[in-house]
Amino acid sequence: MFKPGVTIWYSVKSLKDTIHFYKELLGFELVFHDADSGMAMVNTTTKDCIIGFSEAEEVIPSTSSTVFEVYDIETSRRSLEQKGVTFIGETETVPDMAKLATFVDPDGHSLMLSEELSPL
Repeated sequence: MFKPGVTIWYSVKSLKDTIHFYKELLGFELVFHDADSGMAMVNTTTKDCIIGFSEAEEVIPSTSSTVFEVYDIETSRRSLEQKGVTFIGETETVPDMAKLATFVDPDGHSLMLSEELSPL
């Protein structure tokens, strides 16, 4: 029934700020931008995963996290922090599962890095 892939959609206050964050800071590819309609989309580094944005007057930040897998969470976090990305709290460890680090985009939408841990 479902085709492979997923698109996540967020309301944002400023496409300009959002595109800068997702393209320049996170390194995702801008694949669509229509300033007249106030819409844009980026292709993430995850196969068949796209994030779309619509400008809105009022934005309520999503508290559910879009999670991005990384090979080394400490290196990835440090790199993003050096670019100005804001993380919430410390990196957490779920024993035998993953290390997790939560950060936010310019509108306060919750995003997360995850490094899979090998079982002991």
